[in-house]
Amino acid sequence: MLTLFHYDRTSAAQRVRIYLEEKNLDWESVIVDTALGDVDQLPENFHKLNPKGLVPVIIHDDIAIPESQVIIEYLEDTFGGTPTLRPEKAKDLAQMRLWMRKIDEGIHVASRTIGVCLVNRHIYKKKDPKKIEKYYSEMKDKVRKKNDQVNIELGIESPLLEEAMIEFKLLFSEMNSYLSTHNWLAGDAYSLADISFVVYLHRLDSFMMRPLWKNMKYLDDWYDKIKSRPAYKRAIYDWGDVTADQRAKNGKNAYPKILEYWNKV
Repeated sequence: MLTLFHYDRTSAAQRVRIYLEEKNLDWESVIVDTALGDVDQLPENFHKLNPKGLVPVIIHDDIAIPESQVIIEYLEDTFGGTPTLRPEKAKDLAQMRLWMRKIDEGIHVASRTIGVCLVNRHIYKKKDPKKIEKYYSEMKDKVRKKNDQVNIELGIESPLLEEAMIEFKLLFSEMNSYLSTHNWLAGDAYSLADISFVVYLHRLDSFMMRPLWKNMKYLDDWYDKIKSRPAYKRAIYDWGDVTADQRAKNGKNAYPKILEYWNKV
């Protein structure tokens, strides 16, 4: 049995849940909401499972594996089966991995910036300052900590938010161009690359930002195609989002500034 430490709205955990549902694997859920700014809510041994103190983490054969992209590659190596979610052709496999590198090269950090600027900062400001101080004192990722401090203070005026929106526009434009001549991100079959990136469109969509890419037809069609998959519904919509109303409200309010950043490219 697989055990997944996760929570509803984190894009990294959504990525793993999509994989698990696509493969119809049995798994046990353990909710660990690491976005609430309260380390006291973490399981006692959680930093042993992942020194960063973040989700997702899976437990399989008594081994803890963190990092969503490592997890889905591990699961594909371990369980394989149907459907195959890694291309067979070497050139398509290379393309898949080139796409997935972009996540670690900055796009996941950009995604968090949007969340902190629009929602998390408001959650943290309502909490006990001592709990928030403890939360950040135990945060191992120094870049994450430094970025959060800027984004909590400045919100939608953060220069990091401007950079994040520019990064997403460049990424989405590149994806749209590629998808104009390909069905999927790594050749002719749905793969780990598609699973890895669709969660970012969902994230921006949850902030009412889908109009930003309305003219990127191939990207938008790709998004709808994945959203229609039963596994996507089970992995994303069935888990809900406790911040959905706040995301929608704050996203609408921030949209003029977001559009200003988007149009700088």
